[in-house]
Amino acid sequence: MFKKRKGAYDNVLSEVDFNENVFGYSTYQWQSSDPSVEGDQQVLHGLCRMCMQGDCATSVHLEDGVVVKVEGREVPPNYGSLCPRGNSATMNLYNPYRVKTPLIRTNPEKGLEIDPKWKEVSWEEALDYTAKKLKEVRDEDPRGLAVCEGWGNRETIMRIPFRLAFGSPNEIGAHGSLCTVHYGTGLIHGNFPISVVDLEHCDYHITLGRSIGPNIATVPGTRKLTKALKRGMKLVVVDPRSSYEAAKGEWVPIRPGTDLAFLLGLAHSIIFDVQKYDIWFLKNRTNGPYLIDSQGDYLRDEETGKPMMWDLTDSQAKTFDAEFGEVALEGSFSVGKKEVKTGFQLIKEGFLEYTPEWAESISTVPAQDIRRIAGEFIEHARIGSTIEIEGFQFPYRPVSVNTERNVMNHRGGTYSDLVAKIINMLAGAIEVPGGCLGCGYRGPQALAPGPDGTMMPGYEAKDRPFVFPPDIGMHTFYPNSHTTPHLVAHALSDPEKYYLTYEVKAWLNIGGNIIKYNANPEQYVNMMRKIPFSVSIAYHMDEPTIMSDVVLPEHSFMERSRVAPFWPQHQAASYEVHALQMLQRRQPVKPIYNTMHVDDIFTELAERIGILYGENGMYDYLNKDVDYIIKENGLNLREPYLLDLNQKHTLAEIHELQVKSWKFGEGETMEDLERDGHIAKWQPKKTAYNYYYHPGNQTRHEFYIINLKKTADQLRQNLEKHQIQFPGVEDDSLVFDLYKPVPYWVPSSEFGVSEEYDLWAINWKTPYYSSDIGGVVGNPWLAEIYKKDPWEAVICLNSATAETKGIKDGDRVTVESRYGSLEGLVRISELFHPDAVGISGAYGMGTAQSNPLSKEGPLFNRLLTTKEDTLDSVSGGIEIAPCVRLIRKGGLS
Repeated sequence: MFKKRKGAYDNVLSEVDFNENVFGYSTYQWQSSDPSVEGDQQVLHGLCRMCMQGDCATSVHLEDGVVVKVEGREVPPNYGSLCPRGNSATMNLYNPYRVKTPLIRTNPEKGLEIDPKWKEVSWEEALDYTAKKLKEVRDEDPRGLAVCEGWGNRETIMRIPFRLAFGSPNEIGAHGSLCTVHYGTGLIHGNFPISVVDLEHCDYHITLGRSIGPNIATVPGTRKLTKALKRGMKLVVVDPRSSYEAAKGEWVPIRPGTDLAFLLGLAHSIIFDVQKYDIWFLKNRTNGPYLIDSQGDYLRDEETGKPMMWDLTDSQAKTFDAEFGEVALEGSFSVGKKEVKTGFQLIKEGFLEYTPEWAESISTVPAQDIRRIAGEFIEHARIGSTIEIEGFQFPYRPVSVNTERNVMNHRGGTYSDLVAKIINMLAGAIEVPGGCLGCGYRGPQALAPGPDGTMMPGYEAKDRPFVFPPDIGMHTFYPNSHTTPHLVAHALSDPEKYYLTYEVKAWLNIGGNIIKYNANPEQYVNMMRKIPFSVSIAYHMDEPTIMSDVVLPEHSFMERSRVAPFWPQHQAASYEVHALQMLQRRQPVKPIYNTMHVDDIFTELAERIGILYGENGMYDYLNKDVDYIIKENGLNLREPYLLDLNQKHTLAEIHELQVKSWKFGEGETMEDLERDGHIAKWQPKKTAYNYYYHPGNQTRHEFYIINLKKTADQLRQNLEKHQIQFPGVEDDSLVFDLYKPVPYWVPSSEFGVSEEYDLWAINWKTPYYSSDIGGVVGNPWLAEIYKKDPWEAVICLNSATAETKGIKDGDRVTVESRYGSLEGLVRISELFHPDAVGISGAYGMGTAQSNPLSKEGPLFNRLLTTKEDTLDSVSGGIEIAPCVRLIRKGGLS
């Protein structure tokens, strides 16, 4: 167990006995969970929700029922630390711009700056009215409801069960088209949401387009990276901007939108210059040795249908699971009348043309740097070495290259991620200590092999069934896509073109802002105007809320009671939390306005509509754990602790069943969770690596990306079967060219545009504004900080670029893409690539009734487009580095 001592756990690993099942140390003595008792000082167990990760343990201090301080608790995952956003959570609770009571619109005209003329009503009236409208939609056609969700409230456990019980297939992630990061990790790691670096053992890490923690002030990620750097890990940051993380390692400036060229050059250099890679891993842990026919498919055994490899000892093809003398990794062979090559050979031939010099001509990264980084990467990989962890011997590959949204959100972005995965596979650094790991599920299911010997694709790499007519998200045509709000907007604006056979008559918004946090915001305003009935479960009067007909005000996160499972973190892995299983508790403060817990809202609506009880009711779907998001949000109910389908349950009762279902140990109860704020156990450290569950050649990763080809072949067949065209795209080669099994250079949609658009705009998030989950842009404590930061909410330019264009620091400029424009003040810095125009955060826009701070600053998303011919067809991702031009407006007065 943790030793009871004061101070942060700076040496947490020495403090942890991994043979213990549960630790119970809490810095603060638990008192009453009822903060309403006046004249008392209390400390409640809190759980932060001021960023997407949302798992930092906090202590919420109250005096006379008023929150006076929020600070980190000295338990996992933050071990006493808390970022500025977490410390400012008090302002989230006492935000005067919150929606304070249920509202019904009386003005039929809708717009962001139009007064809805709200009528304040009771909860009974609001719920009855909303349920009546939704029931009318359901009785006509359940598909007429669309549920739009977002990170503003992913804590609800009722949203998905409510939609399923209603009978609607239409759930829209409000912003996911700008964060399409999941396909490669689902395919290569069988995991969700992204791949991360094992900072416990990594010695050399290359990161592109993402943060490991410090860039966005994520406490656990920052802690892990700090320890890794102190231990001696080298960090290489490939980015158009020199970030906080780049300052702690080597900054490699790169032209925006060209990461794929850099990665192809890096892979080429490893194969052809360094000429050293992990042959054992490639032969035993990938499909690189599989024989590929002239059509790009596996050569299969006629009797068993299994893929085949070439045995150099016996000079013949055998099924992948046969006994081999020596497996051929490279080469061309004749099998009967067929000429075949290995998958590795095809990748090698495909990458031949992408020399470092070629990559330099596109990315501007010097060829000598690409070669040097390739050599250093392989040198640090320690190919052939092993490490023993708790009696189990692993391959030891302490290198990793990781990518994220700023690399993947381009046409060809999926290829970028997959080339990064291929580079990791060349080093043997997949799901082993020191290497590249999936950040989600640890266990035998993640890498489980299918009939072809390769691991089964998971999550978004697993094709959705072809359904025609399609849902409004067009997943029929984008079977591996992330969320597709942009395609929803297109489909609702032209239903016939997108093969919709029903009308969306009701829109339910919960925690998502489809207007501000997407490209071309105005199209979503127009879309919402056309939907007959819209209801928003809302915290404040953001853009979708002011467009709604009914507003149902929800608790702020500090007012929401919650029992939450702990899931592996997005930024990086280490033993601080990677072998940890934990339930966390948030004890709510007393609500200060006439608001309601979001899950109580869903319960009340479901009961009134008639979808709460019985088979296929909301409770039934809660029992079923039908979706990974439901599991992520905490039920995992098990016999005998299932909900009674015929009686109404309180949240407290559901939480009790939830704790009992997790079965952390004998006799552990909700009372234990209330007392300690968490219930946890450490799994053996070796179980943190999914290699442990399928060692040796028991499973294989896709080096030759045949899954892309399979998806394209099936999609073509289905289009022909139904005699339909791919909607929104005149030339479907723009789609299918991105489904090839050998990644290749694909220019983004911004290459080759008019010469006047001679720069690329980039966007990043900051410690003050990693996301707007906690209403951070309107938080006055954070505003005091970000308004003093000279690089926030401005237009950042390299000094050489500014001089060439006659622009001075403090000038006001218009930044104009082919799709939209914005204005702002210029700040000049050497910390940006000369071809980049840097704009941080997602400031600007707002409504007639929102916090005035929400209107300040430039909104980057105005520069973006949702046109289908600019998307990455696999992920559905939007281009987020548009070509732009600058127009000088004049200096400061």
